[in-house]
Amino acid sequence: MRQNGFVTGVMYILLVFLVVGLAILIFFNYQANTRQMEAIEAEEIAASITPTPEPTATPEPTPTPARTAETVTLVFAGDLVGQAGLTTDAAGSEGGTYDFYNELDGVLPALAGSDFSACTMVGTVAENEPFGDYRMPSTIATALAGAGFQLVNAATDHTLDQGVVGLTETVDVMRNEGLYVAGAYSGEQSHYAFMADVHGINVAILSYTYSTGAQGKEVSVEETPWCLDIFTKDYMQSKETVDYDRIDQDIATVREAGADIVVCFLYWWDNTQYYPAPRQSQIDVADRLCRDGVDIIIGGGVKTPQPIETKVVERADGTKANCVVCYSLSNLMSCFTDPNTNLSAAARISVSRDTGTGETWVSGVSYRPLFMLNTGMFADYTEPGWRYRLLDAYNVLAERDSSVVSDLAFNAVSSGVKELQNLLGAEYDVANNGVTMDYPY
Repeated sequence: MRQNGFVTGVMYILLVFLVVGLAILIFFNYQANTRQMEAIEAEEIAASITPTPEPTATPEPTPTPARTAETVTLVFAGDLVGQAGLTTDAAGSEGGTYDFYNELDGVLPALAGSDFSACTMVGTVAENEPFGDYRMPSTIATALAGAGFQLVNAATDHTLDQGVVGLTETVDVMRNEGLYVAGAYSGEQSHYAFMADVHGINVAILSYTYSTGAQGKEVSVEETPWCLDIFTKDYMQSKETVDYDRIDQDIATVREAGADIVVCFLYWWDNTQYYPAPRQSQIDVADRLCRDGVDIIIGGGVKTPQPIETKVVERADGTKANCVVCYSLSNLMSCFTDPNTNLSAAARISVSRDTGTGETWVSGVSYRPLFMLNTGMFADYTEPGWRYRLLDAYNVLAERDSSVVSDLAFNAVSSGVKELQNLLGAEYDVANNGVTMDYPY
């Protein structure tokens, strides 16, 4: 019996060890399965999440190449309208002297420091009388050269008022005074576009008028097509068809000849006169010529100021260029009394050349306000001894010399500067430092 009891006790002990061992085995197996399931679940969760990409470094901007540039200044004034009153005033009390220096004195500050300057002559000049409207004495050419102008644009609708003979005399008188002439020619052999070497920068001057005469007084140039540059094909009729083929050929010719900058004088249609904003026809022509290769447009014939515009254009070869359009700088000198006809400006346009690459571009534009004083329009003038004077507006406002400018005239100059800013654009005024144009990359 004891032996049986011992055996039974041993069996109980073995059974307990077996149960305990089985429990331990089950526990560890459960733990292993739990860790495996957790790992699988973690992998599934990780697989379902889109990983956040590493931040991409912001690329450094490509620096704009530094340019060491040489800059020249071109100055363009408006229309010198050859009205009889200017000549009468220039004759002085003794008569017959025709000294225009005093009348033109006000343009001197605008031309100071320029490397090349030009204006437009509306009418003809002659050595001998009779003088009158649009026919001035040759001393006007003397005064223009003495003031510092190098070139006169002669393509207007009054250049042929005295026929081809009068045109030829005008060109010859100007040249005898050392002035270059654009747009009109004294002989077929002299019909070529003018090119100025301005401190190593080649500036080509093209010039065109819409017509050969005032309405009803057109002059045919069929027998002398070389004498005057005209931008309309139908200059004897409607004057509406612009001769782009001819202008494009002229642009190509001067570019092939080495022009770095192309300037184009345009004497606009008579239906633009006295309009403060450019007509759509003016805008269309300016846009087209800038795309075709003109860099600077100087408009005339409007008789009042119109806006200055700066823009970057893309040309047919894919290159870009800065362009300046002065739709109208108005009248450098005149006897007009209509509103704003006594306001004008001299545009100062900078042209820069990269000294390393030779690339050339229009780099800035500003204007200096001018005022054509007609003392007969102001009641507080008493025997000034003269009637017409071109004034530098800012010099007048700075000095306020009542011995030269009356109180009424001073106030007119002051308000005129503000109106000129409205018409041309205040940002271009030299008092506001003008507008700078970067190289058109």
